[in-house]
Amino acid sequence: MADKLTDSQVADLLAILRSDSPLDAKVQFVTNVKSGIKQHNVPESCVAQLFDGLRTASSSQHAVLVNAGFTALNHLLTRLSRQDPKLLAREAPRTLPLLIERLGDQKDKYRSLAIGSLNTLSGVAPADVERFVRNSALAGKHPRAKEGGMHWLLQMHQEQGLPFRGYVPVLMELLEDADGMVRDTAKTTVIELFKTAPNTAKSDLKRQLKNFKVRPAIEQAIVKALAPTGGRSETPSDGFAQQPSQPSRHNLAASVPNLGCERSVTPLPDAQVEAVEPQYVNTNRELDDIFRDMALFFEGRESEQNWMKREQSIGTLRRLNAGNAATDFQDVFVSGLRSMLDGIIKAINSLRTSLSKEGCGLVQELAVSLGPAMDPMVELLMQSLVKLSAGTKKISSQMANATVDKIISRVTYNQRLMQHIWSASQDKNVQPRTYATGWLKTVLRKEAGHKNHVEHTGGVDLMEKCIRKGLGDANPGVREKTRSAFWAFWGVWPARANA
Repeated sequence: MADKLTDSQVADLLAILRSDSPLDAKVQFVTNVKSGIKQHNVPESCVAQLFDGLRTASSSQHAVLVNAGFTALNHLLTRLSRQDPKLLAREAPRTLPLLIERLGDQKDKYRSLAIGSLNTLSGVAPADVERFVRNSALAGKHPRAKEGGMHWLLQMHQEQGLPFRGYVPVLMELLEDADGMVRDTAKTTVIELFKTAPNTAKSDLKRQLKNFKVRPAIEQAIVKALAPTGGRSETPSDGFAQQPSQPSRHNLAASVPNLGCERSVTPLPDAQVEAVEPQYVNTNRELDDIFRDMALFFEGRESEQNWMKREQSIGTLRRLNAGNAATDFQDVFVSGLRSMLDGIIKAINSLRTSLSKEGCGLVQELAVSLGPAMDPMVELLMQSLVKLSAGTKKISSQMANATVDKIISRVTYNQRLMQHIWSASQDKNVQPRTYATGWLKTVLRKEAGHKNHVEHTGGVDLMEKCIRKGLGDANPGVREKTRSAFWAFWGVWPARANA
């Protein structure tokens, strides 16, 4: 068993380390001192000298002496944290530079020992440790020290609940570090730190990522990793690909076996919008800020200066809808959409096909996700979309048709919807007259189980007028489509159809 350390032994430690003694003798002396530290309390009178000696050994050019000195220093920190923390706190400012240096060591062993020593010192001198980690390790020049500092920060937060708010600015800078490993470590650290943070903190993080101009790939990876779990079972792309399930109606299926598979118009391939990646929000305020920021782009007429910002904003709304805005923050989301309705309609009516497609795609996806919650916006949208369906640009016309059909299939039925269909049936252009038959069939499929409501609001009379008008249309394509609509009508109101 090793003897307890004495003042003379500690004085000899410094002397031999500074002498020309053989390396083996120095290592053996330090090893004996380490054994004394491990097995006995350290006399207070020799603490300062002992620290000086072990710091000197730990800074040696010889690896074996560094190993002996740094492991002994680690044991000394542990011993004094239990024996007399005040003695340890006095030595913290002079010991921390060495620990920060070892955070950047090539050997994992020394980096681990440095992190452990920092943990020990943080118990007695937390302010000193945090200052050195933030200003010397994280803001320093050595990549490994930066990584080690982030590992320490994460470990302290997870094990001891260390607040990390003060480290966010330097972490944002490390996300753009010149070293790829540092960037990866920073990304992982940010994700792990914010995983259990409140939503307000996550919202603030998104603003910081923007303010520090973090590269988009890293920003998106962090935001995606911190996105709320769960979500809607139906994605927007599903809404495009599939018609909503309808109540089974045996009499209609038997009478018109081909109704379910016949489509009024086959959409053009390039009239389809691409699916988007979800974008998640954490607070009502964050969602409000997004709407407020994009409102400026929709003021006035469309121009070369604002059309791309408009398209990006509509894309943002699509991503929010694909995320959690429509489910977790529906009231704020719908309110924001209503305030942006004029801008959405401007996008739909844009002469730029890409912007018009984005606008129509947004409305289709909103119809799928919001359903009846979209009712207050339907009238203005229908006015614009029915008009757009009569346009000469085929892609825009097709998109308007698909969008009207999606709205009708999802929102609450009212007489105004039938009046829009009747208006389209009388249009001078053939496209809306053709589309109107498909819209009529969609209403029939959707409202077959709610006949009384349609009858009491005059909807059946308008349906009859649409069918009579279509059957007598000068265009053979319209007449053909109307015959299909007639049989759908007959399946629900056979007596009225036979009359």
